[in-house]
Amino acid sequence: MKKVLSLVAVAAMMLFVGKADAQLTFRLGYAPQTYTVDYNGSKKSAEMNGLFVGLSKNIGLSGDLKVSVGVDARFNFKSETSTIGVTSLDVTRTQLLLDVPVLFNYGLRLNSDITFSAFVGPTFSYAFFGQNKWEGNASLWGAGISSDGTEDWYDNTGRGRFDVSVTFGLKLAINEYSLYGGYNMGLVNLTDANNTTLKGSNIFVGVGLAL
Repeated sequence: MKKVLSLVAVAAMMLFVGKADAQLTFRLGYAPQTYTVDYNGSKKSAEMNGLFVGLSKNIGLSGDLKVSVGVDARFNFKSETSTIGVTSLDVTRTQLLLDVPVLFNYGLRLNSDITFSAFVGPTFSYAFFGQNKWEGNASLWGAGISSDGTEDWYDNTGRGRFDVSVTFGLKLAINEYSLYGGYNMGLVNLTDANNTTLKGSNIFVGVGLAL
C-alpha cells in the first residue's frame, strides 16, 4: 500500500503542479479486461466489462515529444448464469482498480486544429477489491435449495493486487476534444500458485476533454 500511495502522490503532484502551460485533460472510456491463466501450458481466459474515468496532464519534453501522466479509476464487472446439474448459479464478478499511466507521446500536427499522436509507456495498477458474488438455487427430489455467498479475490488466495502493464496506442485530438485507443499488456504474474501464471490485459477506447 505504501508503494501505491507514493505512486499516486507523485502522479498527483505532476498533474496539479507540472508546467504552467501543460494540458490537463478529463477522460473516460471503455476497457474490457481479460485475465489469462496458464497452468502447465493449459490456458484459460475470463473476460469482464470495464469502464474508467480520470485525469491526465501532458507535459512537454522536447519539441513534439511529451509525457502524459494520469490517474484513472477503473471498474470491471461481469454477470453470468451457469448451470451445473440441478444447480443454477447467478454469478457477478466486480473489481475496482487505480491506474497510473505514464505515457510518452509524439504528435504530428496536421493543421492548427488537428493533431495525430502515438503513445507508449508503463501503466501501474493497484486493485482495491475484487469479488465473486453468487446466488444459487437447486431442485432436488422436489425440494428447493438456495445458496448465496461471496468470495474475495485477494483474501489469503495468493493473488497479487499490484500490476505493471506496457501500454501503447494512438490518439486523435481536434481542438480541445480527443479520441484514443490502445492496448495494455500485463507483465506481472498475479498468482503465487505453483506451475501457474495469471496475467491481465485489455484493449481500451476513450474520449477526452482538455480543461
